[in-house]
Amino acid sequence: MILSEFPELCGVEQELSDRCVSTELAEKYTGLMKTYASRAEAVGSGFDSNPSAGNIRDGLITDAIKSAGAARKGGSSPVTDVIDYPGWVQRPGLALLCTPGSDVESTTAEVGAGANVVLFTTGLGTPTGNPVTPVLKLSTNSRLAAKMPDIIDLDTGPVISGEETLDQSADRIMELLIASASGEYTAKAQVLEQDDFIPWKRGVSL
Repeated sequence: MILSEFPELCGVEQELSDRCVSTELAEKYTGLMKTYASRAEAVGSGFDSNPSAGNIRDGLITDAIKSAGAARKGGSSPVTDVIDYPGWVQRPGLALLCTPGSDVESTTAEVGAGANVVLFTTGLGTPTGNPVTPVLKLSTNSRLAAKMPDIIDLDTGPVISGEETLDQSADRIMELLIASASGEYTAKAQVLEQDDFIPWKRGVSL
């Protein structure tokens, strides 16, 4: 499993460092975060500029709020690998991959690092795909799933409404992931030919 988008992990560095299986990995992670942050600040920006206009409109008014949610996407597994862009996953388990928060740049980096299927959570309906790997769009709310059924592969909104537990939602996601990897399900992004591909040029992209 790969968790990327380092600007969105600003504020939860200690939590993720504590989950690293070695001191060396923890130091590599914090080092990458500090280097990335300093480069952004050097040109008058910073990780606190990460929440998008859509995020702010929907209530994510600080990077700390957004980061708490971003870290949850990686579950509670130990961090077994920390990868600088454009590296490749070398160990099984949860890997932290240094990428910007930009949807297409981060998805491209994940696929380049070895992801076979991308699980892309969205609250606003980002129409992102990839020419190499299926990108499964998971809506965080049922209103979005009903509004944009052409791009949403699975609705996790029932967790918020109390109709489903996290474990039940996880089971549905796993079934969809296996069906996609087995060729039994075609991602909506593939149907719509959303073949997005943008390599990160290592400039200050958040």
